[in-house]
Amino acid sequence: MKTNDHNKQLYRDMQEAPDKYSDQEIEAMMDDLDQIPDVDEAWQQFARQQRRRNVTSLHSWHKVAAMIIGILTLSGIAFAAVHIVRLSQHEEQSVTAVEKPQSAVTVSQTFPTDTIVKTEPVVFDNVTLDSIAKDIASNHHLDMDLQNEQASQLRFYFVWNQEDRLQEVIEKLNMFEQVNLAVEDDKLIVR
Repeated sequence: MKTNDHNKQLYRDMQEAPDKYSDQEIEAMMDDLDQIPDVDEAWQQFARQQRRRNVTSLHSWHKVAAMIIGILTLSGIAFAAVHIVRLSQHEEQSVTAVEKPQSAVTVSQTFPTDTIVKTEPVVFDNVTLDSIAKDIASNHHLDMDLQNEQASQLRFYFVWNQEDRLQEVIEKLNMFEQVNLAVEDDKLIVR
């Protein structure tokens, strides 16, 4: 049996130039039409064509899905960047809004645990030794024992760097004449 494309071409030729074909050729064509078509072959040809179409449409769906995923990823990155910038601006505003007490200049801030913070020195200007010792003791989670009332009433100008070790701070304060501080049994003692 001849293929459909071949038969179609022959029929077109016959219509355009019928004198070209003899009666025998026309009867042979008619016999081809009377034959039962090969359904299995036709089905396989149809299946091949459908597989080609499905593969092409599947590839185009993959491209669309990849583009959507790319757009969503870029949108997420942009949103995260905007959020980070706003958060850092908010933190800067909260740092500038901190009030400072009159007796001591301090900066108290709340930062996330993964942020490295460099604390500013605390300046005590005309502040009693008692008050200075209380601040230092509370910063180092110590109790304070005031053994000398007269020494506690002395007023000082002292710059305290909170990053210094406790022993260094005590040594700096003990350089003043009438000051004697020591740490014993988790207590800061003023003598």
